[in-house]
Amino acid sequence: MADTHRAPDAPSHRRPSPGPQRETVGNVVSLARDIGQSELPASSDPSPLTLARLIEGEIIPRLLMAHRAGSDSDVIPMTTGVIAPAELERFSRMVMVSDLSALVDHVDLLTRRGVGIETIYFDLLSPAAKRLGEMWEADDCAFTDVTIGLCRLQQLVYEFADRMHVEAGGGDGRTALFALTPGDHHSFGLVLVVEYFRRAGWRTVCMPDATARDLRDAVRGEWFDLVGFSMADERWLDTLAPVISDVRTASMNEDVRVIVGGRAFETDPARVARVGADETAGDARQAVRVAEALFQRRQSVA
Repeated sequence: MADTHRAPDAPSHRRPSPGPQRETVGNVVSLARDIGQSELPASSDPSPLTLARLIEGEIIPRLLMAHRAGSDSDVIPMTTGVIAPAELERFSRMVMVSDLSALVDHVDLLTRRGVGIETIYFDLLSPAAKRLGEMWEADDCAFTDVTIGLCRLQQLVYEFADRMHVEAGGGDGRTALFALTPGDHHSFGLVLVVEYFRRAGWRTVCMPDATARDLRDAVRGEWFDLVGFSMADERWLDTLAPVISDVRTASMNEDVRVIVGGRAFETDPARVARVGADETAGDARQAVRVAEALFQRRQSVA
């Protein structure tokens, strides 16, 4: 933006005369106050820099969101850096009907607004996946709609993975195998976990459709330091316990560690011991930290 300088001979005491420019400023100030900009100065004449930041950071994104909403009259409240509940609800429905390019544009808009990639992953994409499941259980959408939506969410994870900053977890060449509990089909959380471990320095193998026999063969034929299972539906609890037992027995690594995660363990952490796992984690970020802690404890004991 160009700076404005006063000419040397121009008097400094003159007040600006009313006109189109002042009217425009007044309209911007009025709109800004309507959307709740508490940091706006009390003066009706904020500086040009303040106005520019306000227009770029709040008003333009808000208008774009309203325009993209089509004929809907309600405008999602926009708070820089966070995902509003109304935004999450609309996005959850958007992933079922929009193509990938439209969704990428939408997420790009959020990042320009100041929302971090981790916030998008864990406060938008992951909750949207859960919301899809809730809508299906409430008979608010078809199974095919949920399938399409989950596919789009996974594509978004891969699309923005290179922008994600994950602190090096010190994978140290360790290898982790990740799988869904046999019978379970909610794989989106597993996608996030695998991506986080990979970026934290682990070598990862993902087997979302593996049977119990597939998993036994995998750990018998290759060394794994860690095996992780995801489970959303608690009805598969009795299935998972013997699978974990078989994995431990068949593993080339007699000291293999097992972690579990997913909605079934969020609602009742005591289920971790029931299935014979070592630890649980609430999300992908925590899973990396939990895994690192497991191996640090093992090293300190050795």
